[in-house]
Amino acid sequence: MKSFTFIHTADLHLDKPVEGWRGGREQLLARREDFRRTFERIVDLANQRRAAFLFIAGDLMEHRYTGRSTVRFVMDKLEELSETTVLIAPGNHDPYRSDSWYRTERWPDHVHIFSAEWEHHFFSEYDLHVYGKGFADYEESRPSLPEVREEEGKRIMVVHGTLTEGEESSPYFPLRREALAALEIDYAALGHIHQPSTTRLSNDRGTILRYPGSPEAVRWKETGARTVTVGTVDEHGLKVETVPVHTRRCEIDRMDITGCETPEAVVRRVLETITGEEREAYRRIHFTGYRPRDWSIPIDWAIGQLREAGFHYVECVDETIPDYDLDQLRQGTGVVGVFVRRMEERIRAAEPEEQQLLKRALYKGLDALLSREVIRG
Repeated sequence: MKSFTFIHTADLHLDKPVEGWRGGREQLLARREDFRRTFERIVDLANQRRAAFLFIAGDLMEHRYTGRSTVRFVMDKLEELSETTVLIAPGNHDPYRSDSWYRTERWPDHVHIFSAEWEHHFFSEYDLHVYGKGFADYEESRPSLPEVREEEGKRIMVVHGTLTEGEESSPYFPLRREALAALEIDYAALGHIHQPSTTRLSNDRGTILRYPGSPEAVRWKETGARTVTVGTVDEHGLKVETVPVHTRRCEIDRMDITGCETPEAVVRRVLETITGEEREAYRRIHFTGYRPRDWSIPIDWAIGQLREAGFHYVECVDETIPDYDLDQLRQGTGVVGVFVRRMEERIRAAEPEEQQLLKRALYKGLDALLSREVIRG
C-alpha cells in the first residue's frame, strides 16, 4: 500500500449571512472576503502537503445565498489541485438538490460530488475504499449507512451528519455510534458540528470519528484558532493532526471596569489589556463590574475610539452595574427599601442560572426608582 495524506474540512458556509452582525456593509463584505481567503489557505495547505485527497464534509457553500461568482471562485481554486482528488459530501446548507450548483455546473474532472445515495469508490493505488453521500434536501432524518465491502484495505467515510446514541433522532442525518462501530471503517470524515472533536470507537479498527470544526468562525461562540484536519496513512497506520487555517479569529472578552471613574478610563483599560496583533481579531467586549451611578458607557463612542486605536472590528456590550450602596438602601422604609429586600429574597431563592438575571433586574429597577425620586425632588 502506498502511503498518502488527506485534508479534511467542512462547514465553511461561503456567502452565509453572519449571525448577529452589527457592523456596516463594507465591514460585512470584508468579513465575507475572509472566508474566501480561508478557502485559499485550505487549497494552499493541500498543495504544500501534496495531499492525495481533500475531503469536504458538507456546508462548503450556502445554497440560498451563494452566487455564481463564488461558485466560479471555488472551482478556480480547486483547479489548482489537479494532483489531488477532491470529494465533496453536500450538507444541509448546500444539499444535492436539482437546483444545486453541484448539479447545474460542470465541476473539474478531479472533483467528485457525492449524490444523495451512498457511493463507494476504490483507489487501488492506495488500497483505499471511500464511502460517501450527500444531503438530498435541507433536512434528512432517516438514518442509513453504506454497505461496506469485505475486501482488505483502508476505509474512509465522508458524510455530513449528527452523531447520536441509541435511538436518539436528529433532522440532520443521525449517525448512530453503535452502527458506525459495526462498519469497521478507519476514519469518518464528518461535518455539521462547528467545534472540532475526535471520538475513537472500541472496535477492531479503532475507528476515528472526526469533526474538524468550522475553518473560519461562522458565529461568535466559535472563538480561537479554527482548523482543518490533516491525516497521514502509512505502514504505521493512521495519524491525524490539526492545522490552523483561519483568516481572522473571533474572540469574546469580559472586561471588569470596576474602578474606572470615567468612560475614557474604560477605553484606556481596554487598550492596556488588548494590544498588538490581538486587535486584528473580531472582538466582542462585554463590560462588567461596577461603575459610578452618574454615567453610563457611550457604546458607539467607545467603539469609535477603539477603531481609531487600530481594532479591526469590535462590538461592545454594557453589562455594568451602577455602584449603589445596597446596605444603606435596604434599611429604607419607603418603596426603594421594600423593593431591594423583596428582590434579594427572590435572588436567594432562585436557581443559580436565574440569579444573575434577577440581580440585573434589581439594578435596573433601582435605576428607574431612584431617577423618579430625583425628578420629584
